[in-house]
Amino acid sequence: MTQIKFDFGHPSADGVAVLAGELVHVVPTGRFKVGKRIVVRDSFDVRLSEDGTATVDVTPTDNTFAYEVTVGESPDAWRFVRCVQVPDSSTPVAFADLVDVDSSTLAPALNTGAALTYLLASSLQDAQALSAANPGQMVFYPEGQAKTVASQILEDLTDARAVVESQSAVAAQAANAAQASAAGAQAASVQAADAVQSVSEQTAQVSANAAAVQSVADSISESKSVVESHANEALTAIDEAVKQVRDKASDVSGEDRTDTVPTDSADSTDSASSQEA
Repeated sequence: MTQIKFDFGHPSADGVAVLAGELVHVVPTGRFKVGKRIVVRDSFDVRLSEDGTATVDVTPTDNTFAYEVTVGESPDAWRFVRCVQVPDSSTPVAFADLVDVDSSTLAPALNTGAALTYLLASSLQDAQALSAANPGQMVFYPEGQAKTVASQILEDLTDARAVVESQSAVAAQAANAAQASAAGAQAASVQAADAVQSVSEQTAQVSANAAAVQSVADSISESKSVVESHANEALTAIDEAVKQVRDKASDVSGEDRTDTVPTDSADSTDSASSQEA
């Protein structure tokens, strides 16, 4: 439902006074549907309050019906009738803001009651001045002046078209140059990518070679350690053998000195001869 707010007044010696107590008659232009319910064409009334206002809740209209609102009971000078559309709104809508429609076609009314007026000017300059002073009215001026203005407008449009075409050609050349630059940049990017790939492959090969050299160096270092170990063992064995020989030589020298002690002169002579032999 949409809430409609009525607010009416009437002229008085003090300006605009409230239109209190008057009746507002509301009736749809035809039957309509709300869901599965058919609503017949019936009316209801609402009385304006002491401050000239009233509020009603109505079903929003569609393209099948509108509301015909009559303000005033007696057919006097100010009584009027409006046929209006009601939008689907969650906030209250003023009756003055509703759109008038034709009661037969339900199409928006082109003329809301204001009479069409126009102004006549004797020249183009006068027409421009009148148009500036009266923006809501039509201004007419002599046909000859209109032809002159139309010719000037056509000439201006022709010049503007030439400028646009020239600028379009310049823009097309710039676009072609930009496209060529983009193609060159793409080719350079491909070459750079190939160079990077080559450098990457060479770097990988250098890394592999360095790894192989390091492996050989590690092998040599290991062989050196083995040789040094074997040399130490040999030196130790030699030292041990020399020590054993020395020990044995010492033992032999001691035994010889004991055996050569003289018992008599004959034995001494024989011993000396034996030692010399």
